[in-house]
Amino acid sequence: MRFGRVLLAVLGTLFVAQGALQFFQPELLTNLIGVRAQSITGRIELQVIYGGLHIALGSVCLWGAANDGNTRAALTMMFFVAVGVAVPRVGLGFYYQDFSGYSLLAMGMEVALLAVILVLLKKYRQKNEHIA
Repeated sequence: MRFGRVLLAVLGTLFVAQGALQFFQPELLTNLIGVRAQSITGRIELQVIYGGLHIALGSVCLWGAANDGNTRAALTMMFFVAVGVAVPRVGLGFYYQDFSGYSLLAMGMEVALLAVILVLLKKYRQKNEHIA
């Protein structure tokens, strides 16, 4: 399952890099998507969610990429993350009629990632059924 490890390595690198950037410069979200902290508590929240949480997600992806024995577990975790992001993004996009360029790009990427992870997990399942 080389592709699964490559996907996790790419995701891990992107999540860690983006998370580190957002942790140290949360105001970048203002320019990118219009998210603005109006208090120190809000700034901390942006740093925690867009910084710390994304670094943690990236670390799990890199852990899964580093060892084939960890790949399925990391893909399973990322499946739940992808569902938790893609379903509300698409649903709320339609609910609020938000079809901005950013929202459409995010919807497409998140749904595509979910589909790719599902295919990879199915292949892992078939591989394990064949061995058993």
